[in-house]
Order: sequence, then structure tokens, then C-alpha cells
Amino acid sequence: MHTIRFDGKISGVAECDRETALLAASTQAAIPLNHRCGGHARCGTCLVTIVDGANHLTEQGAAETRVLKALKANPDQRLACQTWARGDVSVKY
Repeated sequence: MHTIRFDGKISGVAECDRETALLAASTQAAIPLNHRCGGHARCGTCLVTIVDGANHLTEQGAAETRVLKALKANPDQRLACQTWARGDVSVKY
């Protein structure tokens, strides 16, 4: 079991027993994370900052890399719809 913590307008925690997308975990934790494109790496509205646990995340895919580059995102930022957690992670949104 691993924990995904969210800190922002509302704080919340998702307890996950398997690899889970940050966007799905935000829904589980009742965090209102924007995602206009429905989680298809097209809009960038689910951009989050990884505070801790980046080593527990999946690698960036081509679609996520393209969007992050267009957004001029910082190295610690990821798209919640494309990022899956395999261990404890803390996220700021």
C-alpha cells in the first residue's frame, strides 16, 4: 500500500494498493484537480508539482513530454493524467 498526498486549496490523501495515476488518486482523495481534456495529455490543466517521491513515478511518455515542453514546465512538474505512482508521493497543485 502506498500514500499519495495532495496539498493545495484542499489537502487530501489517497491510499492506493497498486500503481495509480495521480489524476485518479486525486479523485479518490476528493481533490478538485482540473483536467479539461479528460486525461489525454492535450491541455496541461492537470499540471502538478512533485514535492517528494519522484523516484516512485513512471517515466514521462512522449505525449506528456510534448505538453510539458509547450508549457515550459519546471523539471519537478508533471501531468497528473499521465503520471502513475508506484510508491509514496507528495504533490502540490
